[in-house]
Amino acid sequence: MAVQILNRAPGIAGHLLLNLRDASKHGDRAAFRWNMQRMGRELGSALAQSWPMTNASCTTPLGNATERVPAHQPVLACILRASMPLHQGVMDVWDQADSAFVSAYRKHHDAGFDIEIEYLGAPSMEGRVLVLVDPMLATGASLQAAYDALCETGVPASVHVLSAIASEDGLANAQQWLPEGTSFILGGVDPELNEHGYIVPGLGDAGDLAFGPKTRS
Repeated sequence: MAVQILNRAPGIAGHLLLNLRDASKHGDRAAFRWNMQRMGRELGSALAQSWPMTNASCTTPLGNATERVPAHQPVLACILRASMPLHQGVMDVWDQADSAFVSAYRKHHDAGFDIEIEYLGAPSMEGRVLVLVDPMLATGASLQAAYDALCETGVPASVHVLSAIASEDGLANAQQWLPEGTSFILGGVDPELNEHGYIVPGLGDAGDLAFGPKTRS
């Protein structure tokens, strides 16, 4: 499975990750959402670099022009609620793509947590290219649950995962659980998870930082 890690190559991914991680800036929700949206643009642009292309033509005021454009459009799956700013950034690049929305959240209990799916709004995935957009690939469990829910509408032809940060364990789990050939474009990969299943050093809870704290279930 192809894995591209943006902060290991020249570019601004590391700068964006530093802004997202910096606890001294976490009181500014607008800035956090904006930096996550910018990261989405970086991830979406990286995805476009290996996308099948075709020719398209138009008439200008002075003649005809032909450009290379994407041969087809993906379905961008937003895992609510934390993915919303990242998903918007990817949509800024893929502005003609379809979107799917899945509410996958951690339901905590004494032994840990389970992943609950309460909402799915999606086109048919049959034969489509699915792009799973999730800011934090921690354990990989929510990504797997979202993928399984989306497959209830049909089996996608191929799968891509876009995340701002992954853990090494989460990436390994997702590579094992998702279909063979799934590609991963990640802002960065962190070394470990803590006892609560959060990425370390990570950046905290992306949903809470973007939208405010929620009642834990």
